[in-house]
Amino acid sequence: MKKSAMENRVENELDEWLTRERRFQKLFSFSLDNNRAFLREKLRYYRTLQAKYRARAGPKEQLTLRMMRQEQRAIEKQLYPNLWVRLGYKVLLDIIGTSSGKEQKRYTANIRDLQESFRKLGFPDIPLDKQQLADRQKMTVPVSYEVGENKRMAFELQLKQGDKGQFYLEGYTAALHETGAGSGVKKQYFQVDRENNINTRQAYNLLSGRPVVQGNGENRHWMQLDFNDRDPHGNYRVKRFYPGYGFDLEKKLRELPLKELRTPEERRKLIKALHNGEQKEVTLIQGYKQQRIILEANPRFKSLNLYNGKGEKISLAQALNGKISKRTRLKKGKRLGKGRPGKDRFLVKRR
Repeated sequence: MKKSAMENRVENELDEWLTRERRFQKLFSFSLDNNRAFLREKLRYYRTLQAKYRARAGPKEQLTLRMMRQEQRAIEKQLYPNLWVRLGYKVLLDIIGTSSGKEQKRYTANIRDLQESFRKLGFPDIPLDKQQLADRQKMTVPVSYEVGENKRMAFELQLKQGDKGQFYLEGYTAALHETGAGSGVKKQYFQVDRENNINTRQAYNLLSGRPVVQGNGENRHWMQLDFNDRDPHGNYRVKRFYPGYGFDLEKKLRELPLKELRTPEERRKLIKALHNGEQKEVTLIQGYKQQRIILEANPRFKSLNLYNGKGEKISLAQALNGKISKRTRLKKGKRLGKGRPGKDRFLVKRR
């Protein structure tokens, strides 16, 4: 049997109390046996142990708890010799215990809801407890992690207490710290509401200068931070590009001979990544030739940005070694007949 299974945890904690009691006896001249303040504290300690181990005590621990309850009753009689006073004291304890239990359940449910809202936004597991939320109307929870070489994201989650006493995530400040070449810090506050929330990955992409899609239905649009302009609160102003602006991502993608457009599933994944502000590695195809490049959306100029493996911006002609013009596009849904085994051949139409 393991040592941990043989230990009597209740007895160990009682030994700690006895050690404390002997130390107090040496420090003070008066007797602790008749000191009411000390006896009340001892009684409170016993109740704490009873609540802590009652539901999960082993056989030896249960015996220790029963013996401890007898001593509790003896201390109660010593403190409250009058029977009616003693009964009133026990009723009061039951009321306090019930109220405390309800309060603990409320805090536990609130913490669970907060952690779920953190997870939905992409934050890692964040430990919270009742003590952090008690006696506060607002609080800030810091979180940080590495996002790449020489890059770190730091967040400050703003929690606020609502009218019913429950805390909710009001918003968060995201800061991108970069070291080395181009070192510096870019910081932005993002409000959290029920509909249009920026998750942690989108926050990173926005602070990296890339646009993301936000909103639903008619309000769905591209947004991008303007690093050359700030509002009175120090946040970067946001540029928004609605459908009427004229940027059609899918249309622009069809103008490129992309391998990722060959199936609806791959096309959806590509579009979703670009909507989230990602730089996506894709494959350009010209006949039997394939070229890997990095792609990102550029709604401001109604175009797509192309980069080589070194992160240098290039044109489509450069991506295909100058053998195909920028106006070359993939005719949607067309594919040539049989090609070499393992190779896709797409029909390319020149205009």
